[in-house]
Amino acid sequence: MPDPLATDEDILQYAAALARAQPGGTLATIHAEFATPYQTYVLFHLRANGEVIFASSGQPQHQRNIASTPEVSFLIDNRDVMAHDWQSFDRVVIEGRARHIPQEGPEFVPLAEELTAKDASSSYFIREGHLYVVEPRRLILMKGLEPHRHVVDFEG
Repeated sequence: MPDPLATDEDILQYAAALARAQPGGTLATIHAEFATPYQTYVLFHLRANGEVIFASSGQPQHQRNIASTPEVSFLIDNRDVMAHDWQSFDRVVIEGRARHIPQEGPEFVPLAEELTAKDASSSYFIREGHLYVVEPRRLILMKGLEPHRHVVDFEG
């Protein structure tokens, strides 16, 4: 049976469909003060090219962490299926580098509009804090119980 996710484009499309159904995901950073892993839940938008857009309000820990070490990991999953169909539990991990988007920069308005088009409540975090884009190095899709990982390598 041929793999329905045979190409990078197929994998990205599947990941984008999974992401559209999820309001938030888990951002993992390296703690600026202790150099330990730090995770937090953020509202996000996954772009067709594998980039993740998210905003951060005020001065949260993950904002300091990104300023110190911009390498991050981002988890998107459909954990809501676990109660009724745990074999359909899908996960996407995006590994990459978070980049702050300044309000005065040319990317700010279009990226902010993309994020708020997915979830209007993101506008609060954009207005009160900072906007970021995770530039992907690698995207890993794990579908259900499949032993195979579907990988898109953006650097190779």
